[in-house]
Amino acid sequence: MAQRTARKADRKGPAAGAVPLKAWLWRSYVKAALIPLLLIEFGFVAIYWATSQVVYDRSAAAITRISTDSVRDAALREANVIAHRLDAITAMTRIYAAETGRALQTPATASQAEQDNHALSPGGAFHTLRDTGGAAVFYSGIVPVGAAEREKVWRTARLDPLMRAIKDSDPLIAQLYLNTRDSLNRIYPWFDVLKIYPPKMDIPSYNFYYEADAAHNPDRKPVWTDAYVDPAGGGWMVSAIAPVYGPDRLEAVVGIDVTIGTILQRVLDIRIPGEGYAVLIGRDGTILALPPKGEADLGLSELLAHSYEEAILKDTFKPAEFNIFQKPMLTELAGAMRTAPEGVRRVDLGRPMIASWAQVAGPNWSLLVLASEDSVLAASSDLRSQLAFVSKGMVGILLVFYAGFFAFLWRRSATMSDRVARPLGDLERRMAVISDGGTLPPAPPSAIEELQKVGEHLVRMGDKIDAANRAKAAFLSAMSHELRTPLNAIIGYADLLEGSEGERLEGARLDQLRAITAAGWDLVRLVDVVLDLSRIEGQDLALAHEPLALRPLLEEALDSQRAEAGKHGITLDLDFPEGPLPPLRGDAKILRRILDELLSNAVKYNLPGGRVTLQVAPETAGFLPLRIIDTGVGIGAEHRDSVFKAFHRLGHENSTISGAGIGLAIAKRFADVSGCQLDFDSVAGAGCTFTLRLPCRPE
Repeated sequence: MAQRTARKADRKGPAAGAVPLKAWLWRSYVKAALIPLLLIEFGFVAIYWATSQVVYDRSAAAITRISTDSVRDAALREANVIAHRLDAITAMTRIYAAETGRALQTPATASQAEQDNHALSPGGAFHTLRDTGGAAVFYSGIVPVGAAEREKVWRTARLDPLMRAIKDSDPLIAQLYLNTRDSLNRIYPWFDVLKIYPPKMDIPSYNFYYEADAAHNPDRKPVWTDAYVDPAGGGWMVSAIAPVYGPDRLEAVVGIDVTIGTILQRVLDIRIPGEGYAVLIGRDGTILALPPKGEADLGLSELLAHSYEEAILKDTFKPAEFNIFQKPMLTELAGAMRTAPEGVRRVDLGRPMIASWAQVAGPNWSLLVLASEDSVLAASSDLRSQLAFVSKGMVGILLVFYAGFFAFLWRRSATMSDRVARPLGDLERRMAVISDGGTLPPAPPSAIEELQKVGEHLVRMGDKIDAANRAKAAFLSAMSHELRTPLNAIIGYADLLEGSEGERLEGARLDQLRAITAAGWDLVRLVDVVLDLSRIEGQDLALAHEPLALRPLLEEALDSQRAEAGKHGITLDLDFPEGPLPPLRGDAKILRRILDELLSNAVKYNLPGGRVTLQVAPETAGFLPLRIIDTGVGIGAEHRDSVFKAFHRLGHENSTISGAGIGLAIAKRFADVSGCQLDFDSVAGAGCTFTLRLPCRPE
């Protein structure tokens, strides 16, 4: 009731300085639209005529600078795009490595079907036979494959769903693999590994393994390799690799491959002004991706062919002619790229070119953007001429258009404001009805479709809220009866068993029977608390207003907790002042409920041998403070905002202390509806002090 009264009070009138929506719309429109628009347009006309001559006489140098900036921006923008894509792959590599470490440390059992899909080759390699939707396995014959090695295969089999999910998450990803120190290779997607791998392949000797070891990667983070020929048959590619360490050594290396073909396609899709194109360059100067336009300028043909025989014998990288640091025509540009992560230069590749580069964060590649200087300047010059012609016509049109347009807006603004303000006011009134628990008649028709739909939604929402409240009340009432009946039976029969004659229960059985009784009463109290919480939320409380005999009420509250406190050696004290107290009126049952919850909380979360003091303090500001002081575990600062929230255990969810986290919420809400004030003060490890302030009311 008090909450509903407060809400109604908040709606009695607008806040100070508030104006009707119609007036606010009109003022905002004039200040934010009409006046600025007039100033901007007339200012534009004046500035245009004053500066047009300067703009038209700009030199080619200024146009070149603008064009150069556009090329630089393209390089930075596209480098960031590629970096973000590769950064996502790097993050997935990190996750993949962590999961691989867990898999290698976790025993696993393979199904018979899984075991039947593996066999030893004549060369001693342990491998998969068929594609079952998972990864291919190749355990090199360089290490005799025994029971321990097979166990490692079964442990890593659980990585197949993760490998499949990562592969499907990004079209740049060609394949994923896991290589161990003893030459186990798990690779996805599946392929016939015996046709590609040599039987005695020594995996740790390849760059996609040793570049992740402690010597090459002391930080143990994901790193990117240079371009190499994949011995698994994927062609030219780069890999994001990450180490997987065991307790005392490098156990494995995981990798995610991106083929040069997919990178090339990404570079081919970049749109550069001035008939330009982009070249992706590795950290050592190797060209990773070269579009057809660049092949003609640099005299190269993108190297997509490869030799697996050579890859078997040694790491295979792109030849020297694909390194820009060794191209004579790019000597000056290559030197600038070595000294600065980004910049712009002019180069001569048989025609004047604007070259801009930017570093791709993560793998530290560089994206080189090349644009024809003649094409860039020609487009800029044409654009300037066209802009001058359009500007002259625009000025004339603007002068005529705005003269009529402002007059039209002047007439329409009042109509528009009224059309919006009226239905919004109606919606506000209808929402107030819902907030008070009422139901709404059908929504009146509106000329604005969105407002009409909002009105209809409000009607349906009000109906659903009303139905939900009725259903909740009926459910709680029914559940109260249904739960109390079996609980009373359980408690009653337990009491009969405990006090029955004949063969009496003793020892552990008696303790178990008493535990049944205690648990039953705990459930009864929980049902009562949930019902109280529902009644408070539904404002279904009838509060008494009678004189309060405070001392007997406090002593009864303490007595009700003495049995539980005695189990843990906790002392309960009443600190009651001498002399008369100010007159108090209220609901004794509600006050008793608040005290029961606060005292129960102080006992439950106290320390063995602790103390709980119920103190009556002197009256202050029309309130009589009651303090419940305990020497318990206290409440940490991180939980202060959740103390009075229902079903919050404040970090004790997994402790042996019983409770559902409702007691303090019930106490707070009972205090609010009865006109009391409840707050607390606590330091973790130093106990709590809950203060309940009772309003002093005359007789």
